[in-house]
Amino acid sequence: MARDEIDRLVMMRMDLDRYEAQLIPDLQQQVFDLTRALKGLVAASGDTSLANQKEALAAARRVLSQAGSRPTPT
Repeated sequence: MARDEIDRLVMMRMDLDRYEAQLIPDLQQQVFDLTRALKGLVAASGDTSLANQKEALAAARRVLSQAGSRPTPT
């Protein structure tokens, strides 16, 4: 096996390890945060308290803002 091929396989394995160790858990956390924010918005939509609706909307905006500012997987 050529040295270039070995180097390429090592780099592929390092990328896989990075996905497993970092990106997948980050994406799972992002899904959890977005799901929680959506549930909060749904619950607040039936709430007559304007303060609760505003807080749910603010929380959802924070989560969406954080999700948009995270680097995308490459």
